[in-house]
Amino acid sequence: RASMGGCASADEPGDAYIVEQLPPNQLEALYTFKLLLLGPGESGKSTVLKQLKSIYNVAPTQGEIEECKKALHQNTLECMKVLCDQAVAFNYQIEDEELHKTAEWLRDEDLLYNDALITPDQAKAIAKLFECEAIKNTFARRDEYWILDAVEYYIENVTRFAQKDFVPDEKDMVFCRIRTTGKNLETKLKGPFPGAGGKDEPSKITYEVVDVGGQRNERKKWIRMFSDVKAIIFLVNLAGYNQVLYEDKSQNRMAEALQVFGQITGWRDESKKPMAKKNIIHGVDIFKNVPIYLLLNKKDLFEVMIHKVGLEKTFPDYKGSSKSDQALEFIRQKFREKCPPGKEIKIYDITGVSRFDVKNAFREIEKDLLKKHKPRIKDEIKKIISEGRKQNNGSKGCVIS
Repeated sequence: RASMGGCASADEPGDAYIVEQLPPNQLEALYTFKLLLLGPGESGKSTVLKQLKSIYNVAPTQGEIEECKKALHQNTLECMKVLCDQAVAFNYQIEDEELHKTAEWLRDEDLLYNDALITPDQAKAIAKLFECEAIKNTFARRDEYWILDAVEYYIENVTRFAQKDFVPDEKDMVFCRIRTTGKNLETKLKGPFPGAGGKDEPSKITYEVVDVGGQRNERKKWIRMFSDVKAIIFLVNLAGYNQVLYEDKSQNRMAEALQVFGQITGWRDESKKPMAKKNIIHGVDIFKNVPIYLLLNKKDLFEVMIHKVGLEKTFPDYKGSSKSDQALEFIRQKFREKCPPGKEIKIYDITGVSRFDVKNAFREIEKDLLKKHKPRIKDEIKKIISEGRKQNNGSKGCVIS
């Protein structure tokens, strides 16, 4: 259909205005998605981000490699200090004089603040101390206190970390723990557009992923990141049903995760007293129409733990067995119940240190995101093309009927 002067109607694409002729970077900008990684501390957000960077071939900088090297030493020392302190609290005695000296050195309050790297001799002493009965008994009771989940990885590799020429490999980069306290990690990931790609689709799709600190004192900063968010990826530590918080040893990690998730979705329990103001996340109402993807992380730890400690320890209403499938479905339902009416969430069970798990979950998230946003993006493309045609016809003195 054409109007006077042979001009195309403003609501038809027209061959002269194919996608390739959109303003520079316009199409890529339309297919750029800002994603927030949210969740309580120790849920594995930074680990998942590191996996995504690897999947999208974002190589670590030399600075990040050096930071990881120092962090692995600090992670090891921090875990051993916790174990030695707890051994004293539990009144477990380290009889061997040499091991006792090692434990006293590790308990020194200044140890974690001088950034000193572990020497080869110290690494051997740490590995030996970890095998003593007092520390083993303390480790067996780790659900009663906070400690990093990867403690066994650190101890198993401590002699390697202490080597003079040690350079962290990809697995080390994933396992090292650097708290995102006081800073937000923003990463741009760019990869091939999924599928064949049509004429109104770019060759690349871009994700701006923001990893925000999850400890309580960091959550007040989440509001600053809420602008133009296309989706939230909320992480939960599955093993947290039998663990306590780093910042509050009296609070169960899973209970905290459920509480925070309920705030993000906008769920409210009117039957209970209001939450303490300092723990409220303000501004989350803007997430009402934002897709939320729930990643139940650390499935590997959960599958081992569930056979030792039943889910009923934390959830008295759980009547299932110690089979991980039953327990997982119960936890999934607990999080579904934290959504207001009409709010649907997609749930994925993953092991964050597994590249395969993270890649598969993110591919599913990508498919769903495109399905939800493509209609809006296509409308935007039509508007841009229409505006371009109007300007072009106007410059030729053409009037569209």
